[in-house]
Amino acid sequence: MKFTKRMLAVLLTFALALALALQSMAAVNWDDFRIIRQSPDITIKHGDSFTLYVEVVVPDGVEVEYQWNLGNTRIENATTSELHLAPGDPNYPQEERLGGASANYRCRITAYEKDDAGNEVSSQKLATSMNVHTKRTASGKLYGIFVEPFVYAFGGTVALISMTMGIAIPVSPIIFLGSLIFGFIKGIIGLF
Repeated sequence: MKFTKRMLAVLLTFALALALALQSMAAVNWDDFRIIRQSPDITIKHGDSFTLYVEVVVPDGVEVEYQWNLGNTRIENATTSELHLAPGDPNYPQEERLGGASANYRCRITAYEKDDAGNEVSSQKLATSMNVHTKRTASGKLYGIFVEPFVYAFGGTVALISMTMGIAIPVSPIIFLGSLIFGFIKGIIGLF
């Protein structure tokens, strides 16, 4: 049987289609790579240990790496699906305002597809974040009631003062504090 150009073209097309079909069957379906569970944002008592976690589904034949960060700063040796932190760890939420603190933890997940020789063929990345808040201590709450208003007033933040006509005018915090003191004195004088 003699091969014509047409038959040769049909055979080559069939071979190419078969090779592409086999390659697509072996390729990773990256739609299967997703986060299915993770820690919610949590509030803890300052000084308590806590654990954050993330759970992913990965396609067959794919390797996964985790990297936890505090904000944008990488946490050394935090390369598993869980992050456990205790007081004294440098990545524990730093105490602010006498016990009240907040920290944002991020987990970056990378999945790699490798060939038989161990070379990376393709990869995909996912990222998620969780917030950890710590409750204020009793002294922190007192600080918030008695000291923080003055810190706010002298911190340079713009405040709004309502005028009698219902208009809110932005003023400096010192003027806002002065208007509060003036109103307090006027109220006391009005008692006599």
